[in-house]
Formats: sequence, C-alpha cells, structure tokens
Amino acid sequence: MVNEDLGVAVTAYVVQSFGEDQRNVGYWVFAERNGLRLQWDRAEEIPTDEQLETALYRANWDEVRKQRNALLVETDWYANTDVTMSDEMRTYRQALRDLPASCENSADVVFPTPPE
Repeated sequence: MVNEDLGVAVTAYVVQSFGEDQRNVGYWVFAERNGLRLQWDRAEEIPTDEQLETALYRANWDEVRKQRNALLVETDWYANTDVTMSDEMRTYRQALRDLPASCENSADVVFPTPPE
C-alpha cells in the first residue's frame, strides 16, 4: 500500500464493509515523520494491507462509474424518440458504456470527447 493512499483506502474499507454511517468512526489516519499512520479503535480487527488495497481498487472504479454515468445522463436527451441521434453521438455514448470494461486500471481511464 502506497502510504499517501492510506487515508482513502481505510475510509473506502470502512464504508464498503460497515456502511456510510461508519465513515470516520473509530479510526484516524495521521501524519508522522515516517509517513501516515492508522489508529484503529473499532471492535473489528484492523484491516490487512490486502483488504485496504481491494477497497481502494473498488473505490477507484466506483468513481469512474459515477463519472461515466453522469456523462451519459448529460446526453440522455439525445435518445428521445423525437431526436435524431448522430453517428458521432451514438459512438460517444457507446464508448462511455464500454467503460470500465475497456480498461484494466482505473487510473488509465480516458473518457471519450463528446461530439460537437
């Protein structure tokens, strides 16, 4: 686990495992001279590095999906029956729907440019 990702990973783990209402409950991530440190004051066992990495991976893909969905919503009106959708818009929307399956790493996602 890269040290600067610790806070994001721990929050993602807690929210995914215990629910949104447990965000920032019973744990703290703070800076020390050597980097970040986790203080875990919850009844559950402290998460392993593997659990934190998995949670961070899932959280990153969740963000990609949220952004993709927002871009699709912006162009939903093109899909109305009384609007003729251009081939460029059809291609753009399909490229959005192909995300995230078209990428292996969430950091490598490049969103398509909408047609003019």
